[in-house]
Amino acid sequence: MAAAFGGSACLFFVELFAGKLLLPRFGGAPGVWISCLAFFQLALVAAYCYSDRLIRLVRPQRQVLAQAVLFATCAAVTALGLGAAVQTALPARLPLPLAVILVLASTVGPVFFALATLAPLFGHWHSLRDRRGPGVTTTDHRRAYSLYAAGNAGSFVALLGYPLVVEPFAGLSFQADLLAALYAGVAAVALACGLHAAGSKRPAVDATMAGDEATANAGTGWTTWLRWVLLAAIPASWLSSVTTHATVEVAPMPLLWILPLGAYLASFIVVFSPGGRRLRHWEPPALLAAVALIAWMLAGGIDEPARLVIGAHVAAFFIVCVAIHGMLFDERPPASRLTSFYLAMAVGGACGGLWNALVSPLLFDAHHEFPLAVAAVAAVAPTFWRPASDRVRWGAGGLAIGLGLVGLAAPWIDMPRADSLAMVAASIGGIMFALRHWERAAMLLALLAATFWIGEHGQHVIHRARTFFGVLRVRDDPNGPSRMLIHGRISHGVQLISDDPGRRLIPLSYYHRTGPLGSIFLGLEQHGRPARVAIAGLGVGTIAAYAEPGQEFVFFEIDPEVVRIARNPQWFSFLAECRGKTRVVVDDARQAIEREPDASLDLLIVDAFSGDSVPTHLLTREALALYGRKVRPEGVVAFHISNKFLDFVPVVESLAADGEWMALDGYDLDVPKEYARVASHWMALSRSLDVIKTIYVHPTSERWQWKPAAENPPGRPWTDDRTTVMEALIR
Repeated sequence: MAAAFGGSACLFFVELFAGKLLLPRFGGAPGVWISCLAFFQLALVAAYCYSDRLIRLVRPQRQVLAQAVLFATCAAVTALGLGAAVQTALPARLPLPLAVILVLASTVGPVFFALATLAPLFGHWHSLRDRRGPGVTTTDHRRAYSLYAAGNAGSFVALLGYPLVVEPFAGLSFQADLLAALYAGVAAVALACGLHAAGSKRPAVDATMAGDEATANAGTGWTTWLRWVLLAAIPASWLSSVTTHATVEVAPMPLLWILPLGAYLASFIVVFSPGGRRLRHWEPPALLAAVALIAWMLAGGIDEPARLVIGAHVAAFFIVCVAIHGMLFDERPPASRLTSFYLAMAVGGACGGLWNALVSPLLFDAHHEFPLAVAAVAAVAPTFWRPASDRVRWGAGGLAIGLGLVGLAAPWIDMPRADSLAMVAASIGGIMFALRHWERAAMLLALLAATFWIGEHGQHVIHRARTFFGVLRVRDDPNGPSRMLIHGRISHGVQLISDDPGRRLIPLSYYHRTGPLGSIFLGLEQHGRPARVAIAGLGVGTIAAYAEPGQEFVFFEIDPEVVRIARNPQWFSFLAECRGKTRVVVDDARQAIEREPDASLDLLIVDAFSGDSVPTHLLTREALALYGRKVRPEGVVAFHISNKFLDFVPVVESLAADGEWMALDGYDLDVPKEYARVASHWMALSRSLDVIKTIYVHPTSERWQWKPAAENPPGRPWTDDRTTVMEALIR
């Protein structure tokens, strides 16, 4: 148990470490994370396939020898690659996905592969120990599956421990040393377990074991194996879907992705633990209620109150995972075919993840894979159910209708919305219970089909496009003559709709002239109009409204679809009607800034921190040093740090103090929303005292004032070696 726990914890640690390792070099482009996802999922399938072949073709003693060679080889390759591959220049024309895969394959890839082979091997070696004495039963053989619960418990601990314990206190170099120590320890324990199992004297195959083997061979044909793959793929697809939905459409909160992933891992712990199937009789009504609730929430676009909605999504997802993974557990083969079962689950998980990550963005212009995942669960839900008597069904139906009527009457009886949601959800679940098996499935599928047509109805959406970042919407504001670009719940710019070009070029939202950004431009103009301005983050190109003839504004944007939207004058005209010269570079901001000439910028604006996915590589000591080389001595680096869940002021203050920059903090909170302006938070850094003084004495409104940043902040500056979002969470 301890070996399985440690092996999986170390395996999960490798994945999290790899993400931090690649960020400074490849940036936060979506292709990086898609490539990482594809690599690890396919590597897991390859590792399970290797273990399955090894167990089938090689005797236990030689299995241990093969693993020893594999551990040593992978350690040697990783030791060489980890120190060289990240610094080695790759061919400039090499496609990004291939470059990421090459770096992973030559660094953490071998270690990941070696560790991933252990879950099936531990189960197999455990089953060998159970065969040492007479009177062996099938139940004895299947105790090996309990190791899967221990392994997922290790992954769960690593998931929580990395952002809470490791990341805040350990840099990448220390993490690499820790990984090497963990890897050596896991390898030693694994080989010891293998030697112990291989040294066990196996008795002659008795009738029970022979029957067990015959059952295994008869019951794991391609049809059964593909069924396992399909069942494993459904929760994996739902995992990606609910994570995207929660973090983009409900609450763009950093680290929120931990909740659904934790529920996914916890379901394996529950199902594969001894006694984990004692609650199976409660699964049918719970599963049906969960599916009905999520179908109704998706069809109705329910996203508030955020905490309740997120809690409902995570709870429903956990119920679905327990039910589907429980079905897999109930169909598990004898331990002699354990590796084939694990391989099927790995293939299913990879198929579900790759369907969401690679295929769905090509097929759909919205997140339709979520209702499809719910529909898949609805399709298999009737197989969980046992017939109920007509009296019970009609009683449940009547109670459900009553609850539904009360819930729908909430606006007239002053019922809290949370209670209303709960009652309507209970009503839907009760109606599902009252129907028969396939009637339930038909009703759920009909409810889910509504999500494909409701979509943007009534939201004044004039354009929608999907990228690897998510769904982008161009929407007219029904409350006024303006148009905005929306990504989930985040606005990326607003423009007035008017026949007057002067009104169209009025900067709004975070960038209005009476806010901190306007003050920065005004202060720089006192020292001469800035000739070159660079902006990390395009949005709809609002900042181009500040450009004057003779000035050049360079935008860095990693999403080509955002560039296409901003350049289309039918939707937004900031770039098309800009009075100065504009240039747009499609690339990760840090990589693009690196290519700009030194001391060529008067103002660098870093505007990339309003969402849930924080590009921490833009807020490190090395990043600020890069900005300092590109900005003239009297230039300014401005950080737009508006974020509902994160406080970046201590982070930027630490960077400024460490790099000997002077910094100002401006928070424009009291903004009249009727003018399409929103509260914004900015920090301005410069190495010129005169420039800082000029900006400080030129606030553009009486509503707010600049204040000097702390000269000796308590926190440590973020570096490429150590960043932690936990430090910036608003408590």
